Amino acid sequence: MRDLWYADNRDLIKWGVLLRLALGFEASRILQLAFYRPSEFGQLVIDGQTHNIPEEVIAHFRNPRTIGSISSKIRVTVFDPVFEDRPTHLQAVLALLPAFGRERCIVFLDPDTGLEPQNPSLDHVLNDEAGTIWTNMKNGDVFAFYQHKTNYAGQPWIEPKRSQLTKALQVQPDAIQDGSGSRYRQ
Repeated sequence: MRDLWYADNRDLIKWGVLLRLALGFEASRILQLAFYRPSEFGQLVIDGQTHNIPEEVIAHFRNPRTIGSISSKIRVTVFDPVFEDRPTHLQAVLALLPAFGRERCIVFLDPDTGLEPQNPSLDHVLNDEAGTIWTNMKNGDVFAFYQHKTNYAGQPWIEPKRSQLTKALQVQPDAIQDGSGSRYRQ
């Protein structure tokens, strides 16, 4: 997840779906596991002189933690250490999960683009990472996952990614559902 893209139209859909899931499953908290990598923002040019965008402007418009202050009975916790070392990040996630043992949670994995393709990068969650988080969640929690539309040259992408997630979590196909907006399908 990059702060550069925070609060775009996809976030309206993503967080709308998450809040609806929380209400439907009577979860009191959404735990966002942001696979966070800070962005480098461009510069401003004013009368030929370059300037950095003021930090307070970036913080206002691109702070992924802002969702934690949403006005809702559903609480949101954002887990966003910089994602640069997979094993360290996974261990930190696994250490965090028990802190929410007394409440039902939507455990939301939020990478840049979704599940790993053939050649994964830090933009993706690996299948085994998703599976490990799933198996370490408590009964009653709901697993949620962000999957960006893949670039399959116009080919179907939802069913292949659904199948991939089914295998990663070792669940039955009907256990995986998808959510989207009327203008967006991700």
